[in-house]
Amino acid sequence: MIRHDLTQRLQHAIDALVSEGRLPSGLPRAEIADPRDPAHGDFATNFALVASKPAGKNPRELAEMVREAVTDASVFESIDVAGPGFINFRLTPGYIAGWLTPLLAEGEQLAHAAGRDNPSPKRINVEFVSVNPNGPITIGSGRGAAFGSTLCSVLEAAGNTVHREYYINDGVNSEQMRLFAESVKALVEGRPVPDNGYKGDYVQEVASSLTTAGGETVDWFQQQSQALMLKRQHTDLSVFATEFDTWFSEQSLHDRGIVAQDIDELAAKGAADTRPIRNKLKLGKGSVLEDVEIETQAGATEDDGELTPPPSPLPASGEGENATLWLRSTKFGDDQDRVLKRQDGRLTYIASDVAYHKDKFNRPADAEKLITILGPDHHGYIGRLHAVVAALEMAPSNNSDAAPLTELEAKLYDSPADRDACQAALARSKEKLEVVIFQLVRFMKEGKPAPMRKRDGNIYAIIDLVDEIGRTVKPNASKAEQQEVGKDVARFFYLMRSHDTTFDFDLDLAERQSDENPVFYVQYAHARICSVIAKAAEAGLTAESNPSLIDHPKELALIKMIADLPYEVSRAAEDYGVHRLATYAIDLARAYHHFYDACRVIQPEHPELSRARISLCVATRNALRSVFSLLGISAPERMDRETN
Repeated sequence: MIRHDLTQRLQHAIDALVSEGRLPSGLPRAEIADPRDPAHGDFATNFALVASKPAGKNPRELAEMVREAVTDASVFESIDVAGPGFINFRLTPGYIAGWLTPLLAEGEQLAHAAGRDNPSPKRINVEFVSVNPNGPITIGSGRGAAFGSTLCSVLEAAGNTVHREYYINDGVNSEQMRLFAESVKALVEGRPVPDNGYKGDYVQEVASSLTTAGGETVDWFQQQSQALMLKRQHTDLSVFATEFDTWFSEQSLHDRGIVAQDIDELAAKGAADTRPIRNKLKLGKGSVLEDVEIETQAGATEDDGELTPPPSPLPASGEGENATLWLRSTKFGDDQDRVLKRQDGRLTYIASDVAYHKDKFNRPADAEKLITILGPDHHGYIGRLHAVVAALEMAPSNNSDAAPLTELEAKLYDSPADRDACQAALARSKEKLEVVIFQLVRFMKEGKPAPMRKRDGNIYAIIDLVDEIGRTVKPNASKAEQQEVGKDVARFFYLMRSHDTTFDFDLDLAERQSDENPVFYVQYAHARICSVIAKAAEAGLTAESNPSLIDHPKELALIKMIADLPYEVSRAAEDYGVHRLATYAIDLARAYHHFYDACRVIQPEHPELSRARISLCVATRNALRSVFSLLGISAPERMDRETN
């Protein structure tokens, strides 16, 4: 809030210089940032450095012009030009303290103030987790759940309309789901599980839950077993504070005939065909196209079946129902063409992707953007999913002045118009779809990598991690209380580092109930504030904003930190760096502790000062609750703590 106000003031001064003819129009927008050294002031801007060239002026000369134009003495205690052209701002205590009243007015919705500064809110569909319904939500997927659910909350706080979606991979043609069903069927019938089947204890639990009359088909077992696994996934994710607006069934697309219909439409407009060849792109540095390799099909029935070198001339289209239908995804930047329909008529997984992505733009209505969050082993999906959306977006090109095809382009495209249509569609795809990859988590115990598997070799699920932490931290608490604290710790730890970096999850620290544990550190701060407010009420003192009594450096630093929450939300919504909110929570807790240690809050002999400081406590509590809500952790008002 303070940053936004200062940015507007700075931009207003620059606009005035432009209006006076002292600066040209079209200069970069001004931005406010932290100074390199806190001793230099409260905030700084590098506007003079980035705008000097288009302004035609020396950076320091430009900085001096801006400094002179920003003249409000009630806001700026001093404005200094430093180094090659940085402008440092030192704010007046009265200006900073004056923000306490509007901060209190925001209440626990402070994070949502970011939405008022969003010039172009979007309707966004966010798909995350989406594991197969043949096993529990693992600790690896737990990072995606924490990141995805927090990102959705952040995007909403920033003013966007968000739809949370879980894609159920339950197609009847899924080999994995069929094998899962066969494994369950074998256990129910007292037979050994197939050699390549599923053998975890959860499979036995599913089998034990089924009541059969005997003679049921594999399809029946698939429907029943996946329904039970989905129920468990739903329950575990709810415990982990991860909810969805839609659990979307892949099979529902087939049941409605949408998959076959949509891939027929791709074929009709030239994005797919039955020529028995596959193109592969050979890419060099910077993904520059170096060559197009052409392979011919030799009776392949799977997505990546055997292919042989091409004959000359190249073969024409395949024949009728026995022909493989290929998505010409290389025309849209993918590294190889993908099979949509096998020779035996079975549709592939990517065929479902075509129909699913087309349908997904309906949630929310007329969605403008899709965000798909995938795990670390899905980098290869980025190109193919962009190709899927590009194929859907493909429309005829009206460019009559198109450049002729190059030798390489002629291997991919039928004509210059075909090339231009495909490239324009890919550009639209990249605007409408973003595939976000989160990285691996390495679990550590006693300073060493911990093999996160149960003693019997079974999968270690996210609910197992939540339960383990909860039991260790609160051994005498109820199951619900244990899961609450386990969820808080696990989510906070997952969210402390950027999603695109690998990080170590310290299990020893996670189970330590002390200030060393970052989630307990921030929750202790909240509990401490609640205690202070309660004690003040017992003394007859309640919050009363009186900015004129707020002038201690620690008070002012705390107000600045509280006011930064909408700014951090806006940044995270822009680049998905939701880890900054965990950092913000820690920094805010630290700023409060510094304030509390330096500024006595409850002083019956000074009631007005006490009320003013209590109001600062309330504002801090509200900010903590606001950021906790985004992170998906609780805000306990009382906590036991160990001494270090």
